Amino acid sequence: MNIPHSPFPIPRSPFPILHSAFCILLLVASAAIAADADEKNLLDVRFGILSNDGEAIFRQEAERWNFNFRPYGSSAGLLWADPIVQRNAAAGDAGDKRMTGVDVVCDEEGFSILVLCYEPNLANYAANTNAFPTPNIELYFLPGDFDAPKIEHHYQLYCGAEGLNEYSWLVENAGFRPIKPYTVVHDYVLKEGAILRRYDISWEPLFDRLPFTDKRDNIWRLSVCRWAPGGGQTWGGPVHQPAQAGYIRFPDFTPEQRTAIMGTLLRKAWSSFRVRAGKRDIISSTDGWSRPQVRTEKYFLEETAEAPRSYVNYNEDPGFRPILDKLQAERYALAPTIGAFATLPPDEQAAFYDKASKMLFNYEYDVQAAYARHLEDLRFAAPASR
Repeated sequence: MNIPHSPFPIPRSPFPILHSAFCILLLVASAAIAADADEKNLLDVRFGILSNDGEAIFRQEAERWNFNFRPYGSSAGLLWADPIVQRNAAAGDAGDKRMTGVDVVCDEEGFSILVLCYEPNLANYAANTNAFPTPNIELYFLPGDFDAPKIEHHYQLYCGAEGLNEYSWLVENAGFRPIKPYTVVHDYVLKEGAILRRYDISWEPLFDRLPFTDKRDNIWRLSVCRWAPGGGQTWGGPVHQPAQAGYIRFPDFTPEQRTAIMGTLLRKAWSSFRVRAGKRDIISSTDGWSRPQVRTEKYFLEETAEAPRSYVNYNEDPGFRPILDKLQAERYALAPTIGAFATLPPDEQAAFYDKASKMLFNYEYDVQAAYARHLEDLRFAAPASR
């Protein structure tokens, strides 16, 4: 890493000796900062398809497992800095050490955080099934470089014997979607005396935060904490301290890989929009005999439970229906270009993806905003009461 430059200009000093001493102190301080930065964990994310077999994944990532976990709360002293010990662990021999390794892989569907948890008592768990050593893993990541002007919020997940939980610190809206509904967890018990946990996280809730930056490095922040008897250990520092988190560096995606990621997301966004739009397509639907279907209150409570609505359903407001039809028509018009997305030039792909993904993924929020404006217009248009 480069030694950071001082934000303050160093004036020419009339006292050369003092000036030289100041420069030496500045260089020493800068070198210390750089050395501290070099201690941060850095993991390169590879683009590739993972096997569905735990042993195969273990062997597939054998040369990539990063075991640089520290005691939780400590800023120094790697648990297992010896490269021989780490090489043995990657080969499947951790001895009686409760070592932990991590790796990250991505493809067009999303990215997978892999956590390898060695457990000395794993071989004996069958004799006492109530004591199965399920890993207790807490992780959080920031979708974007923390040093960027726009500081991103972090996502935090915890998974133990009780299953997957998310600690969500923001209200769901167009700028933030919970990550848990888009995360699938698999645990594999390995003959090497370890449990391999795999977090498959879809790109969907991060469609507008893809690691496609113009910077040389597409870096996100990541921390992984394992809680076990004898204390916790962490890859990336304490929880809720993103400045101490480790780095994961996504690859410089090829044009084909970018097309695959964006194209997959657009197809998922299109399917989601069709489902959402269909729940409101009520007035124009028929029962097969060209008669409007009768929608009871029970229908609206059960069938449209996920569709946001006011006292009356959007479709039942004749003044709003033309507005709703226009919003839907604008999105249905995206279909031909989505189908031909792979044939577009890269610059046109990026522009269309930015436009279409927001229109489709944010459809619900656009409808809500439009209906709020519609009600506001009605309020101002209504005659004053006597």
